[in-house]
Amino acid sequence: MKNLGKQMLRTPLQSLFIIVLIMTVTVILVVGGNLWIISGRLSKAYEEDFITIGTVVQKPDTVQERKVWDAEKGDYLLYKDSTYNRYAAEKDMDFPETRYLTEPEKRVYWGSYGPEYVHVGEDRAYSYITVAEFSPQEDYVPEESGKILIKRILGSDKRMEGSVVWFCDHTNRYPEELKADRTYVAMITEAGWTHGKEWETGDKIYDDLEFAPEIMEPTLYTPEGKRIEDPLDMQGIYELTEGFYETEAGQRFLAAADTAALYYETQPVVGTNSTDLLMPFYEQSAWVCEGRYPTQEEYEKGSPVCLVPRTFAENNGLSVGDAVSTRLYFTNAATRPDIAFDVGGGRIDFQFMGLDGKLLTPFEEKEYTIVGIYDYTQLTEGIGRDELIVPLNAVQNKMENIVDYGPMADDNTSFQIPNGSISDFLETSAKYGVDNLVFTFYDRGYSALKEGIENLKNMSAALLVMGVIAAVILTLQISHIYITKQRKRLAIERLMGMTGKQCRNISLAGILLLLMLGITPGVAAGIAVAEQVDVEDMGQEDFDRKYSNLGIAVETSIDLSGQSEGDVRISCIMGVLVAFLGMGLSGARVRRLLKGEPLYLVEDGMSGK
Repeated sequence: MKNLGKQMLRTPLQSLFIIVLIMTVTVILVVGGNLWIISGRLSKAYEEDFITIGTVVQKPDTVQERKVWDAEKGDYLLYKDSTYNRYAAEKDMDFPETRYLTEPEKRVYWGSYGPEYVHVGEDRAYSYITVAEFSPQEDYVPEESGKILIKRILGSDKRMEGSVVWFCDHTNRYPEELKADRTYVAMITEAGWTHGKEWETGDKIYDDLEFAPEIMEPTLYTPEGKRIEDPLDMQGIYELTEGFYETEAGQRFLAAADTAALYYETQPVVGTNSTDLLMPFYEQSAWVCEGRYPTQEEYEKGSPVCLVPRTFAENNGLSVGDAVSTRLYFTNAATRPDIAFDVGGGRIDFQFMGLDGKLLTPFEEKEYTIVGIYDYTQLTEGIGRDELIVPLNAVQNKMENIVDYGPMADDNTSFQIPNGSISDFLETSAKYGVDNLVFTFYDRGYSALKEGIENLKNMSAALLVMGVIAAVILTLQISHIYITKQRKRLAIERLMGMTGKQCRNISLAGILLLLMLGITPGVAAGIAVAEQVDVEDMGQEDFDRKYSNLGIAVETSIDLSGQSEGDVRISCIMGVLVAFLGMGLSGARVRRLLKGEPLYLVEDGMSGK
């Protein structure tokens, strides 16, 4: 070591240069090692944080033309409707090569009759179905707008009783004459603006509405989506005669009149295998604010647990742990629940009656324990008023009393796949020829983030390889300068009585000192450099994280600062690696030199070999 010190003093610039090189190589290895660890941390963090889901839309097979008579135009209007020869099912996406984290599900929702609960909007309930007894003010054929007197409204909403409104059998090509001295019954609805000679010669009010009759028929489907034919040929308008309400047609009008109250005592129930598949929860516009989400085990076993909305819980004094009773009496397999059951009202395109003309009766009754209370932001689409969310497997009779049926759509069909597997899924789906299904994926930038992390990992691997090669070359140079070129000194020390082991230890101790002078500051500098590689440097601030499973807030960010901190252990290992290479290669060279005879070493040293 003393001789090495003299050598360093004789060539201070060279020695300083060597120390700087050692420090540089150490920095490269430390940065490479830390970036490797950081990329692994980030990869794991994002793998746990992001969720990739896919939605499915079935394309129509054909277009069917439909003609509807328009009394105002005096002609048929032609409509084109999308039709399906067969409705796609979850089994159509059963690809052997595809691994689903959550299997594809085409969700339905059920109507649960719950008169014992307070429901949103019940206090301002009004009827979407108006069954009216009326008489025309004069004899006329309802092929144009004419005035009728509403004598009686069946049901609880009596607002139109005593009103005189415009009325036309608008879609009937051959309507029958209505007599002023008779009473008729029909389910009436707003149909458009008034029209016809009678209206044109009277006091015209251009904003006058016209009412028209609707055909009262059940809307029931088979589990395969085929409409069940109505056994009764219903008309739009019936003359009210004695005993009419005892007939099949009359029974239907009575049932329809009761649907208004039934509607406001009904709450939708949605079954799923994961709340992540429900877009409002996936987008974080809905979240559990009390309690917890159902567990994976509860979903798989179909445990009788549920999530309830905060307003429903507060209106009924319910808390986490309480039970909610359900009486499922219809299934909607066409639309999302907020279409018919919206907080501000809804649009009902189906009937609550069976083929017998009576109201549907419950087919499954069960109690569910509240495990979580959820809330959602205003104007959130996809959540019905007072909607209960239950495990799909908890409902035994999933397809009973189907009142509406439709194809797979992006708001009722979804699944979850591993992050980063979108391209593989699309290739597989193309292989199996499901070209009638359109897939849309949501990972909100995970693929790009993963690419950035892979680039970071590749860069760290390159730094490690480059650092190891540089360390080998540098340590070979060190051993050449401080060992090979010191053959004469080693020979003299041997001739003076020092053992080979003593000579080796002295030489290696000096080289270790030289290495430590470069490694120590190199490790510290490498840690500092690695910590400057922030997550924003990979463009992560450019991605909206609302589609990740971050928790319960809509605007949520997670602290990733700890993910980019340098790892002291890895840094020290890189420093030890430099020292190991330096000492190992130098030790091998000094041992090889010391195996020779001292006199030969002196001769080689004097000859400059």
